[in-house]
Amino acid sequence: MHIRPLRLLWPALAVAAWIGGLRAETACFYGYEGFEENVRHVNLDRCPGKELAPEEGFCRMALQGDEALIYEFRHLDGAPCLVRIDRYGFNDFVARFGANYPKP
Repeated sequence: MHIRPLRLLWPALAVAAWIGGLRAETACFYGYEGFEENVRHVNLDRCPGKELAPEEGFCRMALQGDEALIYEFRHLDGAPCLVRIDRYGFNDFVARFGANYPKP
């Protein structure tokens, strides 16, 4: 019958799904190319509140209503990948980081 081959195939499928999950954890969910084309933003010379060396990554800022969104990209496997989005109320952002943005 077909039950026996399925019973033998099930562990292989489980291992394949587990390995696929591991690969998904290391894959870039959203790369910079898609972001650059689809999200209106401002390039920042440095990430607000973070010491991030240029070779490690960079940040971009977008305004959405009364919120400031800070997108953090890290260089993973040679390509910039979105790793974090910080959301601030605009007034909170200005109170925390200031209205002027001094270049490093």
